[in-house]
Amino acid sequence: MAGRLRVMAAEAQAGGSGTRWRATVSAEHRFHITRLLDDAREELAQLRGAQSGTTAEVARTLLEHLSQSAELVDRAVLHTAAAAVAAGVALEEVAQWARLPAEELSRVLAAGRSED
Repeated sequence: MAGRLRVMAAEAQAGGSGTRWRATVSAEHRFHITRLLDDAREELAQLRGAQSGTTAEVARTLLEHLSQSAELVDRAVLHTAAAAVAAGVALEEVAQWARLPAEELSRVLAAGRSED
């Protein structure tokens, strides 16, 4: 118990990128990110054995599922970036990790906040 209290106190004092993910990101937000990733994984799993049929049928199936998966992963990236920035991680670091220009990420995150 005392050890856990020390960890919690250290997390509270650390701020920024020194904080613990589970301590700074709500369970609801973590669940949403996990759900997006699970949905993307499910879309990709549906592609197993999908490479038989006419060229047009296979291409359509592959592209639809890949596009949907990519959209879900993109949303997970943005939700993860938003959570990291909200927890105090520098926007420039988050942008670098997400392979996005910092200005674009800042704009997207600001637009997301105004939609809430």
